[in-house]
Amino acid sequence: MLVKASCHACADITKKFEQDVARELWGDARLSYNAPSRRKKERKTHVILSDPHNPARRVKVPYSAYPAPIVFYKMGRAGLLEGMPESLDASGSWKLEALSDHDKILEFERRFGIKLTAKFRHVPQSFARLIAKIGYGQVLCSLDPSDFRPICLPYILGDKANASFVVGGNWTTAQPDNGMGYVLRTMGFGTPDQIMLLAEVRLFANNSSPTYHVVVGDLTGREKVADAIGKLGDMELALLPAKFVPRKDSDDIHWMPRCWPLPFWNHELR
Repeated sequence: MLVKASCHACADITKKFEQDVARELWGDARLSYNAPSRRKKERKTHVILSDPHNPARRVKVPYSAYPAPIVFYKMGRAGLLEGMPESLDASGSWKLEALSDHDKILEFERRFGIKLTAKFRHVPQSFARLIAKIGYGQVLCSLDPSDFRPICLPYILGDKANASFVVGGNWTTAQPDNGMGYVLRTMGFGTPDQIMLLAEVRLFANNSSPTYHVVVGDLTGREKVADAIGKLGDMELALLPAKFVPRKDSDDIHWMPRCWPLPFWNHELR
């Protein structure tokens, strides 16, 4: 457990985008599946739904019987890994994907006589910042903040606006990983003198949920690289040759860069 992991100012910033996702994107789903909450006594017990075939008809449904979908974003690689400029916001190309309990939907429609509908608010940047925060925390479980340059941190804190530059994913959805509520991994790529650190994040992994990556940070210097690799242990690390040619026909390794060396590093090192 991280004691006093962030100051009050940073906690106020992160609380806002966390609430955007928890309440605006996943609000009904969290009520439907009785997710943990600090204010369970204040929770609504029923949802009022309109019949899509007869909008004048309203149906009051207990949340326990309402199969609210959990909405995710499917996305391609982070802009940094695609060699895109930092100013190019790729979130407009993200697709919405809803996870639902098929059997519960059938029972709902039989019992209440209406087709399932859902309501949520589109919050792509808040969602990306949440994923970035999780990925940053994953790397900090093994490394100290001073061990690397935290590329994702300005996007988490809102100092930079385009979180799609450091957060991406895989268009291909992996099979459910039974028994796993989430999957977190640390990986990296680069050379013995400079590596980029990434985190892989998959929430609700026991379902057909998307897999995301976060460009967490980088470090330069052979000694620093070796020290970080030692601390990270079994980290998945790809050392890239000078003439590395990325595969453009596959997203199997969704966090590998599309171009090498990264324009990001060329710019930063000038």
